Amino acid sequence: MGLSASPLSLKDQLAFYGAYHTNHVNVLIHIVCVPLIWMTALSLLLTSEVGLHKIISPLPMSVQAHLLDLDAMFSASLPANVYQHMNMASWIAVCYWIYYAMLDKTIAILFAPLWTAFYASAFYLAHNNPHAGTISWSIFIASWAAQFYGHGVHEGRAPALLDNLLGAVVLAPLFVFIEVLFFLGYRKDMQIELKNETGRRIKEVKQAQAQAKHAKAH
Repeated sequence: MGLSASPLSLKDQLAFYGAYHTNHVNVLIHIVCVPLIWMTALSLLLTSEVGLHKIISPLPMSVQAHLLDLDAMFSASLPANVYQHMNMASWIAVCYWIYYAMLDKTIAILFAPLWTAFYASAFYLAHNNPHAGTISWSIFIASWAAQFYGHGVHEGRAPALLDNLLGAVVLAPLFVFIEVLFFLGYRKDMQIELKNETGRRIKEVKQAQAQAKHAKAH
């Protein structure tokens, strides 16, 4: 069950993602690499110089005019050190967090300081290191490679993104944060419920694979 099936069900979304991450080594790799991928992705956006004009260029002229007026209002009314954070990276981060809040307000609030720190780290790297692009690309690619290694060697199952790209990309940061919360003893009832649901989904996948092999053999 992917993101489109039950977009506002935390249980369904985490069970979908969790079914692809049951091996402890693979989960640990993701806990390290997912934040690195997220921060370097933000850093790459911040160094890409993709401005508002390029983003809105495919939109109708009337819509572009309203967005440019809004941007001009922000530029005129906000201090420069605040307006500089009105960028594509920050807006994407805000949209992610809003979605997490729709799934579970308490978890989203707990995640907010760390989520802000991720953006702040990316912003600092992008604006204070002349080699930010090279550093970000190197960490980004190495982190993805490590995750594929975790799936191929330890999990023995393809990553979730091969079945549901949007669900995997959107859910990954929240999933690893909740994994850490669970390790710290957060909401044992939710842990048990998700473990049972994840087990059920894995059983269904194995049964489907076994049936497919049987049908192929005959």
